[in-house]
Order: sequence, then C-alpha cells, then structure tokens
Amino acid sequence: MPVHVDNYLRWGLCCCLLLLAGCAGKLPQTLPLSPEREQEATTLWSAFLESKRPSAVDADIRLSWDVLGSKGAIAASLQVQQPALLRFAASDPLGRSLLLAVSDGTTFTMVDSRIGHAYRGRTDSKFWQEYVPEAVAPADLFALLGGFVNAGQGKNAAPAQDASGEDFWYTWQDDRAMRHHVLLARQSGEMRCHLLMDPQGEELLELRYADSTREAQSGYRWPGTVRISGEAITGTLTIQVERVYSHTLLEAATFRLDPPPHFTIEQVD
Repeated sequence: MPVHVDNYLRWGLCCCLLLLAGCAGKLPQTLPLSPEREQEATTLWSAFLESKRPSAVDADIRLSWDVLGSKGAIAASLQVQQPALLRFAASDPLGRSLLLAVSDGTTFTMVDSRIGHAYRGRTDSKFWQEYVPEAVAPADLFALLGGFVNAGQGKNAAPAQDASGEDFWYTWQDDRAMRHHVLLARQSGEMRCHLLMDPQGEELLELRYADSTREAQSGYRWPGTVRISGEAITGTLTIQVERVYSHTLLEAATFRLDPPPHFTIEQVD
C-alpha cells in the first residue's frame, strides 16, 4: 500500500527505525547456470547464510527522501536490535529533537517534539502501516537494513546467473507468501540488492546496498548506503550511515520511551 504523501516525512523517519544493478522495478534478468557456476553459486549462498551477523547496531545516519517532487534530508541516530527492537531519533541542524520513536516489534511510541504530541499503538495498526509498509515485518527490519536475511530464511533459494554474467540471484518464498530476490556480488559475497514481491508478483520494496564498512572492534560489516524504493513507498529513501558506534547489545531502557508530562498522548488504531 503506497504511503500517504502528506505523512511521508514521518513515515521515512519510522522506516529507518525501518545498491546496485539489475533491479529496475521488475523481475531481475537472469541466465541459466552451467553446472560449475551452479555449484559456485550454491557455495557462495551457503557461506552468506552461515556468516556471523551482528545482533544490534548503534549508528548516526542521514536520511534523505525524494517523493513526488518532495525532497529533504535530516540527521538522526538509529539503534536497532534483534529480534525487533528499534529506536530512532531525528534532530534539526542545531541538535534539537524533532521526532523520537521506539518499538518492541509489537507496540510503538512516537513523540513529535514539534507539536508536543505523542502517539502510542500497535505495529499492526493502520496508523503504523501508513508510515511503515505492511510488507516490512518488524522482525525483518534489522536484516533489511543490514543487508542480510534472518536465520532460517532462504535455505532453499534457487540460484541464477545475473544477466551481466557476473553476480548471482537467489529466489525463495517466505511463510507470508512473499517472494524474495537477492543479488549477491560474486567476488565479495555481499548483498547488492533485495527485491520483495507480493504473492501477485507486484514489487513492494527494492533495497540496494553499497559502501559497506567493517567495524574495527567486532569485525562485522554494515552497508554505508541503503536506497529503498518500490510500490510501498512511491519514491526513494536513502539511508547514509555516517558512523557506526557499536554492534554491542543495548540496554533495555534504550527502547522504552515516556513522553514529557506536558505532551498530549493519543492512542491510535
């Protein structure tokens, strides 16, 4: 379901709470694999699934958007932790808080400091899905931002050769009947693109990844740029990671939020 343009800024912020060839808004163009290349592709995918992944990220980001002629950008801090915890805080150039949102994957609290108002509700509510597409399950957000797949997904993915003759595509269907198409770079084994399509074959989301860096202390890699587009967005979001502080697990209090006492609070459906 396309995100309403009037609410796009807040949707973009929450999405973060929520690259590059062969996507183009439709099924990827592929070629059949020779037996040798099929074995190579299978080995690459197995190594990708078995790679050690972080369980949390604490980072400064810059979020920009381009939707139906509306363009903008903001600085923000982002904390995301498996299985479905997130905290997103956007600020203006002077460092003043604009919007803060937290979620445990089931419920959320969103505080808009610009109007002194807070929203509370469930992540399966119509309100939340106006800002974060229904296609993005809370448990999938961390993996989507990090350029990997959750444990247990993609084990039976079917490989194919990218039309360029270099990289490999992998396709599978999840338990929601969503179809995934993932492009891995043949040389590095990193995810370059993730297409998410509904059961009718309509592209809901396209995520493209680039500029990955390795955090020195943990050795984990994280994409420096994620570009998100698709029918569920009606435009483009770009997340640029300016600094990764840590992949260490965060305190539970990080993901709790009590609005200031003078703010009005609205329970939303």
